[in-house]
Amino acid sequence: MRKAVKLQLIQLVDTVLEAHIEVKKNLNVKEYNSVRSILADCQDCAVMVGNTIEQFDNSQAEIISKLESYCEQLFLIHGQVGEDNQSSDEIKRCLDTSMKEIRADIIHNIKMELKVVFMPYKASMWTSLESVWKAADADPDCEAKVVVIPYATLDSKQQLDHIEYEADKFPKYVPITHYSEYDLAKEQPDMIFIHNPYDGGNNLTRIPEKYYSFNLKQHTEQLIYSPYGMMGYYDPDDGAFMCETSAVFFADKVLVQSEKVKQVYIDHGVGREKLMAIGSPKVDAVVESIKKPIVYPEGWEEKLKGRKVFLMNTHLSYFINGYLWATQKEGRKDYAKLYHDIMFNTLLNREDCALIWRPHPLLKDMLKSRGLFDSLSFVEELEKRIADSSNAVLDTNGEYDISFKISDALITTYSSIIPEYMISGKPVYIYQSRLNEDKMRKSPVSYLNNYYKARPGEKPKFAEFINMVLEGKDYLYDARMTDVHRAFDNLDGTIGLNVYKRLKSEWDCL
Repeated sequence: MRKAVKLQLIQLVDTVLEAHIEVKKNLNVKEYNSVRSILADCQDCAVMVGNTIEQFDNSQAEIISKLESYCEQLFLIHGQVGEDNQSSDEIKRCLDTSMKEIRADIIHNIKMELKVVFMPYKASMWTSLESVWKAADADPDCEAKVVVIPYATLDSKQQLDHIEYEADKFPKYVPITHYSEYDLAKEQPDMIFIHNPYDGGNNLTRIPEKYYSFNLKQHTEQLIYSPYGMMGYYDPDDGAFMCETSAVFFADKVLVQSEKVKQVYIDHGVGREKLMAIGSPKVDAVVESIKKPIVYPEGWEEKLKGRKVFLMNTHLSYFINGYLWATQKEGRKDYAKLYHDIMFNTLLNREDCALIWRPHPLLKDMLKSRGLFDSLSFVEELEKRIADSSNAVLDTNGEYDISFKISDALITTYSSIIPEYMISGKPVYIYQSRLNEDKMRKSPVSYLNNYYKARPGEKPKFAEFINMVLEGKDYLYDARMTDVHRAFDNLDGTIGLNVYKRLKSEWDCL
């Protein structure tokens, strides 16, 4: 039975209990016609309660029997109205006893069916929801659906370019309901989970307006936002963009990875009551990935197996920032191109190494929309070099857990992927300059015990990092894992389950 129906039943029963008070009052002043009318109304309500229960839960024969007995009580009392031997207190007590027992049975014996829908739009962001979905899907009292919603990419003039729909990129074990077959107004799910924070504020992609958070909120009791990225380094002067999005504003609950991150949101004016600091479901994805056996996607094994594998992640804005850096002052080189050349040349020319390159899935769309066609050509040339190589693959999979599992180390720009990879225990090389150390120590996740590119002007120490990994050495491992355990309270893979249990428990309260 849906919660709304059960609440209606309880409200009807409460109305009957209030009517008992009126029965007593009218008996005391001998308003017998009013008494008979109220008793008839009580019977109508009892019949309505019984019919509703039979319609939605035909296993409640005991409650139906008690309602029938209650109606027999009403009939007997109705026939004796006006007789002097009636006690108004005794009549009210008998009726209350019967109806309160029925009320308790409705609350405790009628199970509510929880209806939950998960509405991701990008497969690469599914890990922010997956472990919660798994917990909901495993609950026999919950109908959990995954409705992948479409999105449009935008051109340089912020006009809709083309529509994307990524249902085919999700794991095969996730049953997908097509968005055209899911009517929110009809379904009225109890909970909606989302990972898109921006509504109409994203200048690269745009979901349909009907799926904006403020529209979804009209069709559910609980809108839950689970950020698709983790918060690692945090600069108080530049953190509002994560905490002041539409999804945060309209959501009833926001999942945050730790108490430290919860405080960041509070500092930006987000109400404490809507923040759930149980952990990020993305942590579960990393923990699960560590446990899985290695399964190579098609065409990967012959290029990667038997070599030390380096996963290279390129952030969305890295090539744009490199281009802007080079154009601000004469003589400067585009560092994005420079460092990618160094890393590709180093790894592709070594037989004992292999490369998985995972650029941000919107990188090429971003460069195209900004008119940076020279950078776009460079990226496409990198893709060609990978295709022609014997020891490199391009990762365009929806999920990155495969690359996490196969790789021996991560090479990356600053990205929310860093804290996730740190959980795996494997070494991380950040090919950017070290950030402010004082702010880093105060951040939700400290990056200080990762490996960094040398300071500007020095020869990059990338080759040294490669050799270190090849030799099986990781000098910062212990200190880095200490940072990880300080940053994440729960690393046992149960965050999604705990999130679901907490939300269901709060929803279940009547």
